[in-house]
Amino acid sequence: MNAKMLFLAIGLGVIVPSCADNSEPIVIEGVELAPVPVRDPQIAIDSLAKVELDSTTNVYMKSFNLVNILEIDPSIQVDLRYATDNNFMGHVLYDTLNVLYLQDDVAVRVAACQTYLKEKFPNYSLLIYDGVRPLEVQREMWNALDTIPAAQRGKFVSNPSYGSVHNFGAAVDLTICDETGKPLDMGAGYDDFRDIAFPSKEWKFLQSGELTKEQHENRKLLREVMKSQGFRGIPSEWWHFNACSRDQAVWKYDKLIFESGAAN
Repeated sequence: MNAKMLFLAIGLGVIVPSCADNSEPIVIEGVELAPVPVRDPQIAIDSLAKVELDSTTNVYMKSFNLVNILEIDPSIQVDLRYATDNNFMGHVLYDTLNVLYLQDDVAVRVAACQTYLKEKFPNYSLLIYDGVRPLEVQREMWNALDTIPAAQRGKFVSNPSYGSVHNFGAAVDLTICDETGKPLDMGAGYDDFRDIAFPSKEWKFLQSGELTKEQHENRKLLREVMKSQGFRGIPSEWWHFNACSRDQAVWKYDKLIFESGAAN
């Protein structure tokens, strides 16, 4: 471990195991540091590796003009589902991402949506599930739904041959949560493939009573908040909003591709 990484680890509160005896101080560039005993040195090594990964990923993302949404507005809540196994695939898809990134201009618009929401309901917050999505992950999702005909599959996952607006960092999946972080009841969960999740079919489920008036009002509030900054929803997912069309995204932004050796 070099001196630069040691200072980075100390500055971030990471316990660094000493190669020397614990009774001997460590001197780096004239600065004496007291050795810190650790119960399991591997914990410190893993923590430092994560610091390095996060730093490398962040630099790579900034080369695409992508920013961490919490750097724009830390009051926004984030639950990056594809960095966990709590998603329709059932396993981690973002093995090099644990931060939600969006195009810088899109992130500013999302922050403005948060302001709009809090002016109406101070105890509510946006809760974001997904932002930029690497093209490789888009392809994995598409292939996992291969039992669905391609014409129908596009309602749930965009064909990677064309790319999703997510791949450019110009789409966001989100909901609204209360002051405890609990999502409002939208009548269907995130990544729910059932028809009841389709905004275009809400009238049908309202008539049958399967979608309540309160659930519908919650969806309408989310759409109102996002439309305040020009975001547009899609017919098949109540949680998905585009900052622009796919053609506009192709013209304005680059697709996020994790090339070999990049950000990992």
